[in-house]
Order: sequence, then structure tokens, then C-alpha cells
Amino acid sequence: MTRPEEAARYDIVVIGAGPAGLTAGMYCARQGLSTAVVAGEVGGQAGWAGKIDNYLGWQAITGPELVAAFRSHVSQFGVACYEGRLVNAIVPEGEEFDVFTREGDTLHARALIIAAGKAPNRLAVPGETELIGRGVSYCATCDAAFFTDLDVAVVGPGESAADAALQLATLGARVTVVTAKPLKAPEALLGKLAAEDRIVVREGATVTRITGEDSVTGLELKSADGEEVLPVAGVFIETGAIAAAEFTGGLVEVNEKGEIIVDRRCATSHPGVYAAGDVTDGLGKQVIIAAGEGARAAVAAGQDLKRR
Repeated sequence: MTRPEEAARYDIVVIGAGPAGLTAGMYCARQGLSTAVVAGEVGGQAGWAGKIDNYLGWQAITGPELVAAFRSHVSQFGVACYEGRLVNAIVPEGEEFDVFTREGDTLHARALIIAAGKAPNRLAVPGETELIGRGVSYCATCDAAFFTDLDVAVVGPGESAADAALQLATLGARVTVVTAKPLKAPEALLGKLAAEDRIVVREGATVTRITGEDSVTGLELKSADGEEVLPVAGVFIETGAIAAAEFTGGLVEVNEKGEIIVDRRCATSHPGVYAAGDVTDGLGKQVIIAAGEGARAAVAAGQDLKRR
């Protein structure tokens, strides 16, 4: 990816540089559109993954390796990369937009693609950050298959934790659900948990530390009964996520989760603004889905710009 120019004006500015944003940037540039990608870091959550085996064409590749391949591929198309910049405002200018970063950059764009992803809520306990991708996961759909016949913990108080536990158990893991409060989920889902002999629910317990050096080995818990260590090989954190698009400031319509609502062309409620990947209300927060949505948003944006 190339260095940005001063007083930059582009056909399309892509906000975010995960799988959705990088794919969108490449597809925009391939249509002959001047394109910039703005992001705090290249790769997004995909760069945290210890192993990815469900991205077509790549078997058992690590997240950093896949992100490096994405970066190398996009660099062939002259996409300007504003790496290490965080967008804090978007101001419409007629049919076009000014994009402002916290670092003082101003970019002018004829159209925008928002691919800023989601930020998972953290437990904020010792060991969590150090062991991401080495047993700590925020996505059961992504990583459950790596824990067949192993002991794991799911941490969370609600439906997403229950869903993750069932998914893990179905694939052969032995699961302990840890929650400080009573588990809240639909009765039918709670019934399935109770009927699954591979799942144990521990209510009234708080995680104080995730242990391990090269990989997760245990979970330190505190409850009314005292302190203990739960031996596990994996910890799936299901405490919700924050859509990383506060900077839109009411520009586009969002749902109750803060996700940007898009149509089948990845267009938002505001003309000229598209969105792709985990930041949207689309089903399935996966690398391959995000990449596909990035391509779709880029094609739609390119077609609409040519019709203007």
C-alpha cells in the first residue's frame, strides 16, 4: 500500500483495514477508483487468530500470516494506507464527504465504505491479552473445532455464551460455562444446556486470571466458596461486543446493537455510504464473510459512482 498524499482527495475512502476493508480497497482500486484505507491497525481481529482453517484456499494458516498475505496483495494496486489513524468524524459535503482523523488528517471522498469491525468486550484480567490466539478466543464459530475432546470454559452471562457452549459440546469439547450472574437465555436454550452432559454451568463465579505460558492451562475463579483454579485448554469470552462505528454520529441507521443496517448491496441509509464486515447487521462474523461483503460494497460503490 502506498503512502498518502497531502490534501488528499479520493473517489472512495475505506474506514477499517480488516478482511472487509482490505478487500474493499482492492476491489475499488481494480475498478480504476482512487482509493484510501484508514485504520488504526491493518488486519483487525483476524490478526489475533492463532490458527485459521476455514478461509478457502488456506489450510492451517495463522491470523498474522493471513493478514500479511492480504497486505501484500492489496499493495499491488496503489491503495493509499493511512495506518495508525483513527477516524473521529465524517461530515457530508453535498453528495461527498470529509473524513477527519484524531491525528489531524482530512480526506475528501466521493463515497465511503465503513468496515471498522467490532471490538469484543474484554474481561480485563491478567493473562487475557497475552494468550489471545493461544487458547483465548472471542469466536466459538471460528475456533471451536480446535478444541475437540478438550476441557474449555465459556465466560458470559447470556444467550451468546449458551450458544457457544452448545457449539463446543457438539464438536466434542467438555464445557464449563462461567458467569457471575444467573445465566439468561431462552428457556428452550437453557433446556438444551441442561440436557447436554458435556456442559456444566457455574453461576456466581468471577474470573480473576487466565493462566498459561505458551497456551491456556487454566482459569482462576473466585466465588462465595473461595478461590480455585479450573483446568482448561481454552477460554471463550462471550461478553458481547461494541460496534466500532461511533464516529458515524447518526449519519447512518443502526440497530439496537449499534450495528450498521445495510441492504443486499451493502448500502446504508445514507446515499454514498456503504458498510461491510462485522460492523454491519449481517449474519456471520467470519473472515470469509467479511471479505465477501467488502467486495460487494466496493462493486456497488463503483457502480453508483459511475452513474452519478
